[in-house]
Amino acid sequence: MNNLIKFFLPTLFLGLVFSACIKEDFDQPPVDGTDPGLTANATIAQLKALHSLGELETISEDWIIKATVVADDASGNLYQAFVIQDETGGIMVKIETADSYTLYPVGREVYVKCKGLVLGDYENLIQLGGFVTDDGQLGNIIKISDHLVRGKKGTPPVPNVKKISELTFDDVNTLVTVTDVQFVLADTFRTYADPVTRTTYNRNLEDCDGVGLLVRTSGYASFAGVSLPDGGGTLTGILGIFRDDLQFLVRDLNDVNMSGERCSGPVGPDPCAGGPVPIVAGVDEDFDALIDYDPVTLNGWTNIALQGTRVWQAREFSGNVYAQATAYNDSSPTMDTWLISPRIDLTTPLVLTFETAKSFYTHDGLTVWYSTDFECDPTAATWVPLPATIAKQSDPDNAFIPSGDVDLSALVGQKVAIGFHYVGGSGSGQTGTFRVDNIKLGMGGGNPDPCNGVTAPTVGFLMRILRVERPTTLLSKLAGPTSPWWVQSNGFIGILVEIRSCKLLHIKALKQPWRLGL
Repeated sequence: MNNLIKFFLPTLFLGLVFSACIKEDFDQPPVDGTDPGLTANATIAQLKALHSLGELETISEDWIIKATVVADDASGNLYQAFVIQDETGGIMVKIETADSYTLYPVGREVYVKCKGLVLGDYENLIQLGGFVTDDGQLGNIIKISDHLVRGKKGTPPVPNVKKISELTFDDVNTLVTVTDVQFVLADTFRTYADPVTRTTYNRNLEDCDGVGLLVRTSGYASFAGVSLPDGGGTLTGILGIFRDDLQFLVRDLNDVNMSGERCSGPVGPDPCAGGPVPIVAGVDEDFDALIDYDPVTLNGWTNIALQGTRVWQAREFSGNVYAQATAYNDSSPTMDTWLISPRIDLTTPLVLTFETAKSFYTHDGLTVWYSTDFECDPTAATWVPLPATIAKQSDPDNAFIPSGDVDLSALVGQKVAIGFHYVGGSGSGQTGTFRVDNIKLGMGGGNPDPCNGVTAPTVGFLMRILRVERPTTLLSKLAGPTSPWWVQSNGFIGILVEIRSCKLLHIKALKQPWRLGL
């Protein structure tokens, strides 16, 4: 069996034995081609009922099935296969030829002479093949003319229109349109698949009720490198399943009608759900608990889009997680999004520090503010700019720049929220990327030095050497004018996650704390 089929094709679909009919509206297609004069004496449902999952059955019945092609390999999202459907269901046909769409395009009637063919499944997907391989797998149909006869060319059946929650196993390998759907915000920054490495990806679709569905696309698909739509609407294609997970196959971009508005409701976590924004004593946030590409969702934090659909997103590079906002590749003409801390009860004079970075500079898109009356809606609060250093055009791309000590002592006795505000938009060409990390409240000057200036010790070996991007000069002490701290090791350095005591340091990327002989 072709390796690509083993990797991609079988993971698209899972068929289940069923006898219930699928109600489809099969219109009479226009005449295009020759009627072969064959008479069907069985249905796809009857054929699939012969199969027991995990087994291979050679068909002995002298059955002929008449069906219509509903998915072909023209876009490259299928390989050496096409999907046929009749009034009772659908099945994938494995065929030993590439570009089979030239023979069996969408809309072509096909008569299948079933005797001698083999039924099998991969992870519960029922497929129709030609033989059993030496290693006990389902092989493709090689003697094509003996089993597949082309009929008239017309239009495929009308898709069955459903909500995601209404999909059942009976819909597998049939043409379906799912309504009121959108890709999750985290995936709107991505493409359907990776055309460079030819990697297949699952992307996450959801409806307005929050019900999800995987959309799987081959890295060989002609649209693999196209960005996912960030709007809402309908998606048409072939429903599949892998093990217990329903999956969806987009045949080509004509299946995608998602340029409308996204589902209504708050974008990002709602900080006021169940009560007001919580009050905290301080902030020490490095975003390390978040997952790459997920929206920033932290207890008490507000992440909201005032214009457009994009919010702040967690991103990871070289083991470091940070919050990022960008209008790059955003279809909305304007992007306006806030990331706001919980309200901080300033009972003592404190200093705010954080780090920012930029890339692909087009404009000064990031500003930092404080508010003493913020509750839930940033447009209803009074915001005052903070005198902090923010990454600017002249700074190197991706270099995290310290904010400096932002003195909040004048706000003692008040409850303060810190807001990071990004504004940009594809309509204005302001699509630069900004990042925020290591937001802390302290006594000033970065972190206190628990080791009283002891020179950074040398360890014999670091399990992982991290790429150094921000510091241009290595610190010779555990603490200094900037953070984080660094440990020297035979000319290399590692970043410190935690100082548990002067003699017990936790180095990032190690599985356990590393004891240093001070």
